[in-house]
Amino acid sequence: MFSQTKLFALSLLCALVISFSGSSSEAQENVVRDYVAIVNGTKISKQKYERELASLRGRLNRSGRHLTAVQELELRKNLLESMINRELLYQQSVKLGIEVGPEEVDKQLEEVKKHYPDDASFKTALKRAHYTEAGVRTQLTRAIAIEKFINQQIKSKIHISDKQVREFYDSHPDLFRRPAQVRASHILVKLSANPTKEEKQEALKKIEDIQKRINNGEDFAELAKKYSDGPSGKRGGDLGYFSKGQMVKPFEDAAFSMEIGQVSGPVKTMFGYHLIKVTDKRPESTMKFEQVKNQLKEYLIDQELQEEIKGYAENLKKHAKIERFLTGVP
Repeated sequence: MFSQTKLFALSLLCALVISFSGSSSEAQENVVRDYVAIVNGTKISKQKYERELASLRGRLNRSGRHLTAVQELELRKNLLESMINRELLYQQSVKLGIEVGPEEVDKQLEEVKKHYPDDASFKTALKRAHYTEAGVRTQLTRAIAIEKFINQQIKSKIHISDKQVREFYDSHPDLFRRPAQVRASHILVKLSANPTKEEKQEALKKIEDIQKRINNGEDFAELAKKYSDGPSGKRGGDLGYFSKGQMVKPFEDAAFSMEIGQVSGPVKTMFGYHLIKVTDKRPESTMKFEQVKNQLKEYLIDQELQEEIKGYAENLKKHAKIERFLTGVP
C-alpha cells in the first residue's frame, strides 16, 4: 500500500527528471508544427511532449514492460490529454492569482537534483536534453502552482472518515498481508552471457576459494566488499529483505531454505556463482489497522482526489477552446 500524496504534482516533477523520469476541434492540415495542442490560445510544445513521452517510455522499459502498438497509441493519447489537463489547471491557478515563491522552486529543484550524483551530472543531463536550468525552474513553478490550486480548490473539499478507512481495511485483507521475507547478503562472481567451460571453471574455483576463507573465520561482509562483482558489494553484500518472486529462482530457493547465520555453498544463477548468507527472516504476517491507518487514509484521500481532478478537468474542457495536432492519434 503506497501513499499517493502529491501524486499529481510529483508526476510533473518526475517528467523533469529526464533521461536528460466548451469546444474542441481536431486539425487535419498537413503542416509541420512545433506544438501538439493549443489550449485557450496557449500552445503545448512538441518538444516538451516528446520529452515526457521519452521519460514515460524509459520508465516502462526499466520495469520490463514492452508496449504493443495499441498500448503505445493509448500512451501517447493519454499523455496529450494529461498535458492539456495540466494546462487547464495551470490557467485556473493564474486566474485565482496563486503565486509561487523562488524558495519553493529552489526546494523542488533540489529534489530533482537528488536524482543525479552531483551538480555536474545534472548539468550534463540538461545539456543532453537541450534543456536549461531556467527552463526546469519554469516547469517547477507551474507544477507548484497547479499543486496549490488542487489543494485549495479540490483536495480541501475531500473528507474521509475513520469509519471509511476501517471499512476499506476490513474488506481488503489481502492488501495488508506481508509475505514471508528473508534478508540476505551475497558474494557474486560474475559470468559473461555465454561463458566458456574454462571461464565457468575459473569462476567456480574463485567462489570456492572465498568460501574456504569464510569457513576459516574471515568476515563475510569484508570479503563481499573486496571480491563481489555485484553492486551490493560496497554494502558488504547486503540485499535487504525480499519476498518470494523477487529474486531468480535458484537464489530464492537457496535463501528461503537456509537458517539465520547460515552461509550457502556456491549457487549458480544466470548472473554467475553466489555465496549467500541469511542474516534475518520475517514470517508471513498481517499489518495491524493502527499500523496502516494514517497511510491508508492518505491513500483513500488521494484515490478520491484523482477522480475529482479528472472530473474537474473534464468540466474545464467543456468550456475551453482546445485544438489537437498530434498525428496518428484519433
